Amino acid sequence: MSELVRAFLSVDIEDDALISRIAHIQQKLDRQAAKMKIVEPDNLHFTLRFFGDTLLTKISQIRHELEKIEFSPFTIRIEGVGAFPSKRRPNVIWIGVTQNAERFVGLKLLIDDLLGNLGYPSDRRFHAHITIARVRSVKDRDRILNSLDCLATESVGTMSVDCFRLTRSTLTQAGPIYETMWEVRGR
Repeated sequence: MSELVRAFLSVDIEDDALISRIAHIQQKLDRQAAKMKIVEPDNLHFTLRFFGDTLLTKISQIRHELEKIEFSPFTIRIEGVGAFPSKRRPNVIWIGVTQNAERFVGLKLLIDDLLGNLGYPSDRRFHAHITIARVRSVKDRDRILNSLDCLATESVGTMSVDCFRLTRSTLTQAGPIYETMWEVRGR
């Protein structure tokens, strides 16, 4: 029987200065207004596609398809704090992309088109973001809304999107452990 791997495609945040700025924003979140789990600095990334538990043979097929992608590296600006599904009902708190967001979406669409060859449906609701916290419960809705509004224009900085990775996620009591299995580089 083939091994199952919990996997996703990501663009990772590796610049220590950017990670530090994100941590600073995380510290500004009002944790009195909502109980939340802060994402660890090593786990900050943009998710392009979540596969869940996937056979290693399928991971190999995904790699074969995605190595066909040709894209030019581009620079994005990371800024603006928001929440899914909304600021009034936050489940996930994120930081978005302003500059070149359309290039990021274009890369995601290229990936989706190739994954379609393997039977994966396209996800057209993609919104480039870094999850920085997961909200467990809201104690004071007005206060958390105010906190998010105050952070709405926070800027992290710029980074180059020059590759994406297939990442293995191993769930543990202390939180997920991520391991890069392979990457596709822009040219």
